[in-house]
Amino acid sequence: MSFQETVQEKVLPVANKIASNKYLKAVSDGFMSLMPVIIIGSIFSLLNSLSIKPYQDFIVKTGLKPFLAIPNTITNDILAIYAVFFIAYNLAKYFEKDQGVAGMIALITFLAITPINNTANVVTGFLSSNKIELAKGTAVPSANFIPYEWIGAKGLFVAIIVAIVSTVIYNKLLDKGLSIKMPDGVPPTIAKSFAGLMPGFVIIILFMLINKGVTLLPIKNVTGLHSLVYSSLQAPMEAFLGNSIWSFVFAIFIAHLLWFFGIHGVTAIIMPIFFPLWTSLTTANLTAMNNGVSMYDLPNIINRPFFSVYAIVGGSGMTLGLCIYMALRARSKQYKTLGRLAFLANICGINEPMIFAVPMVLNPYMLIPWLAAPVITSFVAYALTAAKILPRLTTIVPLGTPVIMSAFLAGGAEGWRVALFQVVAIILGGLIYIPFFNALDKKTAENEKAMTEE
Repeated sequence: MSFQETVQEKVLPVANKIASNKYLKAVSDGFMSLMPVIIIGSIFSLLNSLSIKPYQDFIVKTGLKPFLAIPNTITNDILAIYAVFFIAYNLAKYFEKDQGVAGMIALITFLAITPINNTANVVTGFLSSNKIELAKGTAVPSANFIPYEWIGAKGLFVAIIVAIVSTVIYNKLLDKGLSIKMPDGVPPTIAKSFAGLMPGFVIIILFMLINKGVTLLPIKNVTGLHSLVYSSLQAPMEAFLGNSIWSFVFAIFIAHLLWFFGIHGVTAIIMPIFFPLWTSLTTANLTAMNNGVSMYDLPNIINRPFFSVYAIVGGSGMTLGLCIYMALRARSKQYKTLGRLAFLANICGINEPMIFAVPMVLNPYMLIPWLAAPVITSFVAYALTAAKILPRLTTIVPLGTPVIMSAFLAGGAEGWRVALFQVVAIILGGLIYIPFFNALDKKTAENEKAMTEE
């Protein structure tokens, strides 16, 4: 059995199941819905943290610094709240149930199992641990608050779990008729809201009981679902799967291998499995940057902007260098024309014209460079970042952002280094493709000549 037959019989059916899985698609769609939230917070965070002394002096003196910090506080710092709503919202779409009600139930459930502290307890604990006594008659202010610890990046996995499980239960209960049915003539919006009441009660109580049960487990530092999921699942996955160059390269390789066989690898593999991990790692970088850590000493090299700015600069397979070469040096009219037509879209990472017109799909001439270019570039970018030649990235840029612009957005004050490397990466990618493309181009040019003569 040939390699192609093996992949088509063994790999593609599994990949198709992953790509069509409604739960993974809901997670992917949910995180894509978060893009405006993440980008707004990241840009304001970047504006607040640019390490340019005259600029910092200006925003401090004018009082702009705390003002610029607000958007990040209400976006990236509470990202799990938005995530739980949008994932449930998108999953309900596949179940053909009311999306708004499903999202709201998931959000309320998530908040119901999130620890709530009291200022009096915090202050009293601090005074006690530091052996400080207050003057007689001094009252400690008391107010409840939700700590940011579990509603930001550290709460993302709980958000995913709650969103999926609560929406599945919501769907099952409605299908079994456990809902309050309003009489005819009641507006549909009100009827849908009342239909979600009974499932909502069941789901919230269930999760609260589970959360209470977890607190009784004899596990050190586990105080509820949040700490249990983070310590046993999210943190290990971030360390060994999300923040590893080897898992990153493996994901890139598999995604491009699937693309070669016509399956959108980024949608099937990267978005549902790795985006949640890389989003959390990006948020950790943002938090460290806001706390004054240098762009070269941030905690994570691998994250979402590393993927979009380095691994797929110019689109999947890094075809921008090839596109430029085709437009300038192709011998065949077919590829010269394609290179010129696809150039502008390719700059924005939209390279489907190249993927399906060269084609990259099922084209043995292109398999090796198609897989090698993003893998080699990722290794080089990682090595330069580890050597502190390139900065560690903080700002998520949406897919479709033009090259160079994406570099300045992701790299902040050090974005010029990222932009310079993007130019190098485009050239490197082109050089990897050239010998393979020349063989294909020569054959195509000969066919064109033969057709002209006939």
